[in-house]
Amino acid sequence: MLDPSRAPAVKPPGQWHHGNLRESLVQWGIALLHEVSLDQLSLRLIAKSAGVSVGAPAHHFGDKDGLFAAMAAQGFRELIALRRSYLAQLPADDLPGRMHALVRGYVEFAQANGALFELMLGPGLRQREQYPELVEQGRASFALFCEMAQPMLPPPGQCAMPHADALQMLWSSIHGLAILRVHRRPAPVKASRSRTLDHQVGTMTQFCLAAIAGLKIA
Repeated sequence: MLDPSRAPAVKPPGQWHHGNLRESLVQWGIALLHEVSLDQLSLRLIAKSAGVSVGAPAHHFGDKDGLFAAMAAQGFRELIALRRSYLAQLPADDLPGRMHALVRGYVEFAQANGALFELMLGPGLRQREQYPELVEQGRASFALFCEMAQPMLPPPGQCAMPHADALQMLWSSIHGLAILRVHRRPAPVKASRSRTLDHQVGTMTQFCLAAIAGLKIA
């Protein structure tokens, strides 16, 4: 584990020049979350890693929560981009494939970016509604899921529950799997010998599609 007093040896991807210091600090914060816990991450460590004064982050973000909110917003952008990249490879009428892409992108991102994912959706960031950028990107992420999943639902008059409720439950199931993989925890009851990402993504996709089929009123 990285000593919190030291900067990491490897810079985050891209050229983070001080001409765009705000973006540089966000990217450094995200990069550091792969090496230290959220509790260890501080404005001082981020500033040192970026090679700027300790006061620079506060100038751009006010306090640590302000920087964390910007990092979480960027996390949502990256999550959206990953899922869109998978969706772009599929024809519009491949609904099972598109559900698989939604599940795969969400769970894969969570597993690869555990600390950032928890910052984006966990309780660590207080009063997140005070940060419009974060609220906007969080809504955009859920809106992408709804945009792709809603056409798979039965028409409103033939659906056993309102579409909004059905979409929320589908997302909640996928989110639950993502959290289990972030914490590397198995389900309470062993359901299968395979716990690989591919297997669990495939199983979750099957579950979501079966749930959607079961919503149709006979």
